[in-house]
Amino acid sequence: MNAANLNGPETVRGAARGWNHPVWLGFVLVVVGATSYFLVFVRYPLLRDFPWLNLPLVLAGLLLVAWGVRRAFDQGRTLGAKIAAALALLFSLALTGLFTTYIFYLSYQLPADRGVAQIQTVAAEFALQDQNQHTVRLSDYRGQKVVLVFYRGFW
Repeated sequence: MNAANLNGPETVRGAARGWNHPVWLGFVLVVVGATSYFLVFVRYPLLRDFPWLNLPLVLAGLLLVAWGVRRAFDQGRTLGAKIAAALALLFSLALTGLFTTYIFYLSYQLPADRGVAQIQTVAAEFALQDQNQHTVRLSDYRGQKVVLVFYRGFW
C-alpha cells in the first residue's frame, strides 16, 4: 500500500473530494454576522452606530465563500457542488449588500424634523382632563416652567 492511499478517498490535485468547507463556513458567518446585528448588537449604542464586530464577520464570511467557490471550480468537483457553491456566493453577496445598504444608507434616511417644538419655545394653548376629570389648561401654568409628557396608557 502506498502513502497516497492512506489519506482516504481519491484526491484531485492533492485535496480530497468531500465537503467544500470554506463555502459553508463562510455562508454561516455571513448569516450570523448580518442577523446578530439586528438581534443582539443593535441594543448597544457603541456597536449599533458602527458594526465593529458584524462587518468584519460578514466580510470574512464573504471571503471564505469566494475562496470556496474558487476551490469548487478549480478541483474538478461535481456540477451539483459547483452550483451549490455559486448559490451560496449569490446569497452571501445579496445578504451582504442588504446589510451594508441598511447600515450605511437606510439608517441615515430619517424624516425631516419640520414642525417639532424646540426647547424653551412657547407651546400652543390646549386643555386636557386629568385623572380626576378636571380640565387643566396650559395657560394655568403661565410664567412657570413646565415639562409636558404625553403618553398613552391603559390601566
